[in-house]
Amino acid sequence: MLTAITGGIAEGKSTVLGFVSDLGYKTLSADSVAREVFSDPDVNVLLAQLVGTNPPIAPQTLRHALAESPEIRHSVNRITHPRIMDAIRSSDAEFIEIPLLIESCLQGQFDCVWVVTCGLEEQRRRLEARYGPSGEGELLLNVQLPTLAKIPFADEVFRTNCAFEAVRRNVSKALARRFETG
Repeated sequence: MLTAITGGIAEGKSTVLGFVSDLGYKTLSADSVAREVFSDPDVNVLLAQLVGTNPPIAPQTLRHALAESPEIRHSVNRITHPRIMDAIRSSDAEFIEIPLLIESCLQGQFDCVWVVTCGLEEQRRRLEARYGPSGEGELLLNVQLPTLAKIPFADEVFRTNCAFEAVRRNVSKALARRFETG
């Protein structure tokens, strides 16, 4: 049974994935795969050309272009998503963290969807802690669906604006339920 873990930026998806991994399950992060795809010289050249800059393109340059232009975002997705999905499909992971699962309409390729959320106020606080007051976090937030729009797709919802141990217990309980029924 293949489970996708999704949610918004800075909401605790990697924390949940880490708990699952700690419990001995095979995991994969689409963000890690995306970084590998981004660093591929051929892909980097294509992305730089798309944005109109010389390779290698800096991640921050690409993030700004994605935030400013839906056309560029769609083109980047056409270049990167097939490569990312090929790597995911060839993996033996049982749990895969995919931030843009719903935005990419990939939820149907998974047996189970877990959505991770901390609430918008906490999410903004975490983004500012991560990116500073530059507004970069807000740019990234604005190119994703709100997490509330992802929750209707969820088989499980994890709230991460609570104690770490509470999140860990909830993940353990969800794993027990998952393997009782599937």
